[in-house]
Amino acid sequence: MRRRERWTLQEDFHRYVETGFDELSHSYDEEIGANPIGRRMREIFRRTLTHLFRPRGFVFEIGCGTGIDALWCARNGAEVVATDISGEMLEELQRKAKAEGLSDHIRCRKLAARDIGALRGEFGDEAFDGGYCHAGALNLEPELPIVPRQIRTLLRQSGVFVCSFINKTSLFELLSYMAVLRPRKAFRRLDNVVPVPISRKEPLDRYVVPTRFYSPHEMVQIFGNGFRVERVEGMQIFLPPSNLARLYAAAMPLLIPLDLLERKLSKRWPVNSWGHHTILTLRKT
Repeated sequence: MRRRERWTLQEDFHRYVETGFDELSHSYDEEIGANPIGRRMREIFRRTLTHLFRPRGFVFEIGCGTGIDALWCARNGAEVVATDISGEMLEELQRKAKAEGLSDHIRCRKLAARDIGALRGEFGDEAFDGGYCHAGALNLEPELPIVPRQIRTLLRQSGVFVCSFINKTSLFELLSYMAVLRPRKAFRRLDNVVPVPISRKEPLDRYVVPTRFYSPHEMVQIFGNGFRVERVEGMQIFLPPSNLARLYAAAMPLLIPLDLLERKLSKRWPVNSWGHHTILTLRKT
């Protein structure tokens, strides 16, 4: 596997990302889906979706992976168009949907985030009640500024788009790395691009993808006109990020007060901008 690589063409970059996630697809549920911190963040994200999406709505997902959230939406009555850059991920989703008898409720399309507007050709303008993207797929899209306009054309009037993305400022990471005298790691997210492994396990821990971090303000600017911000919510503000899952599991009883504090402050400015991840709720205007 390659630790670092230069990409001279965007096509080369997207193929590289696709290859990495194809290789991760068969272990994704065991490694990523079962991560206790990841499960916590998914529960928080789903509460937002439950509040915003009507039952039996028609929604799309960007970066569905093996379909953990798409299947959850389908179980709750939604019709889902699940998109991902990885064909192997989509095959895993189709297998699981068939096993659960949900194949009629989930349609899979192989698309990078930058190409989400291609759904217009199949479903038409303003066909969807809502859309969502969870856990940082937007951070991996170098052409992110062209995505919001495409999302807007897919959404019905007053439709909602909910995304969680990796934040530029992580309070927990900043404090913990400074405490062990590693300031470079503490402030690494301020760089334009940081190489991040797609897995913490061998051999894919050596397969790194250039990742961009965004503050909530920057993400709101990218979406620009055409959307109204309804909520900004931080996740893993006082609690460790997903790469520290073992620490989280071992210290969980001791972290209960911090969990309660985060639940209380996660939607309040400025604390809502300090999480490892941020949930941004946008309403089409």
